Amino acid sequence: MKKTITKIALFFGVVAAIAGQAQVTVENFDSYTLTPNSYYKNTTTPDWQTSQATFRYTWSASFGGYWETGSSYTNVKDTIDGTGSGNALYSNITGSGFSGDNYVTVQDKAIIKVKNLSALSGFFVTNTTFAWKAVKKGNTYSRRFGDTTGTGSGTSIVQGNYPDWFLLSVVGFRNGTPANDTVKFYLADYRAAGTANDYVIKNWQFVNCTALGIVDSVQFHMSSSDNSFGFMNTPAFFSIDNFTTNTTVGINELENVSRISLFPNPTNDNVSIHYVSTKETNVTIRIYDISGKEVVRTQHQNNTGENNIKLETSALEAGAYFVELSDGVASKKIKFIKL
Repeated sequence: MKKTITKIALFFGVVAAIAGQAQVTVENFDSYTLTPNSYYKNTTTPDWQTSQATFRYTWSASFGGYWETGSSYTNVKDTIDGTGSGNALYSNITGSGFSGDNYVTVQDKAIIKVKNLSALSGFFVTNTTFAWKAVKKGNTYSRRFGDTTGTGSGTSIVQGNYPDWFLLSVVGFRNGTPANDTVKFYLADYRAAGTANDYVIKNWQFVNCTALGIVDSVQFHMSSSDNSFGFMNTPAFFSIDNFTTNTTVGINELENVSRISLFPNPTNDNVSIHYVSTKETNVTIRIYDISGKEVVRTQHQNNTGENNIKLETSALEAGAYFVELSDGVASKKIKFIKL
């Protein structure tokens, strides 16, 4: 119960940090009607929609029919079957959604289009049962993470120390152009020395995507250390819930400020923001941590022309942060790392 309260508090803390800037929409997928242990399957009208997004989906008629690409909403609760066959393909390792029964299982290279220009706040993510079992135990096509002995059943192989990893990358697009930043989240990470810090995600965790800025679509890319002949052996699936967007009402990009840069990045004691302004205006500068909590706020009077602002960061804990420049009407966020 305590863990549930903590994760809900974290999620709504992230939403609250951005709610004052724009209209926040949280898609939890529970409005879709599904019979127990079932999933979205459509062989004629593939893509499906929520109030703010279109989820691309393709069904192939080949080989008797199968889900080829995209995203499928589901309520399958199977945490045992790791074969990826039948209903088990759509299940996640938690056995439920983050905030209800329904959630979405997503394939590598899936695309989600937002209906209005939006800032993607983020979403909760976890491993599918198929991928989690493959990482932990191996299967016919993929090795158990940590092993260096190659593919096979995996369950009879002695655990090794190979630095395996399973990575989800989120790329934002606007008018076909990729965003400057890519959000990366490790669904499994065995890269640390030894085995004590090895992990495979088995709960719902929030992925903060504000670094992508304002987008009209996002695409997911999956990669792994376990590959053969140019193909990834780890099952290329993951599950998401509470897909959260910020529509651009009141969150337009800064029009009077350009050539924004931040340095050094990564940083230790301080960070400097450099930009060019076309007029003298007041800007508010905030620093948010990865959960969306505001940790620094200051104001600055723009000069016409070049501006350079130094922010003290020595008191911040090591980790990822976002600097936001705002003139009360528009804003811009930049990600940086505190060492």
